[in-house]
Amino acid sequence: MPDEFVTVARAVVVIGNMLLVAQATDPGLKRSGAGDGIVHLPGGHCEAGEEPGDCVVRELREELGREASYLQNMTDLDNIYDRQGTTVHEHNVVFKATLYPARQEQAPQAAEPHLRLTWVPLQELDQVQLMPPAMIEVVHRYAGA
Repeated sequence: MPDEFVTVARAVVVIGNMLLVAQATDPGLKRSGAGDGIVHLPGGHCEAGEEPGDCVVRELREELGREASYLQNMTDLDNIYDRQGTTVHEHNVVFKATLYPARQEQAPQAAEPHLRLTWVPLQELDQVQLMPPAMIEVVHRYAGA
């Protein structure tokens, strides 16, 4: 089985008691296992030579059309999973982020057409399929949920 190694930068964005999560809507992404009810924190794959902090700022701009006014490295989290016969070694670098402007829309609009953004109440975090699963503990630790 071939291996793939990726670094992913993710942002924990909390406003009030709500956590911002993203879900793939692209059918191709769903076939690869990224859809079907699975949600993740905003962010994405680091490009070659890109630092995770720069990546998460770029991804927030691309996905939300917003700037990060504050960014703090929280933790690193490794995740290994199978994607269509390939073992993916995913190294997640997780940041606490504050958006500018800091507002919580009723239906946040993704700037990228393949994503749907949603605010999830922190007390309901265990009811969503946040991936990787260990990310739930990271959010609980940061947000006190």
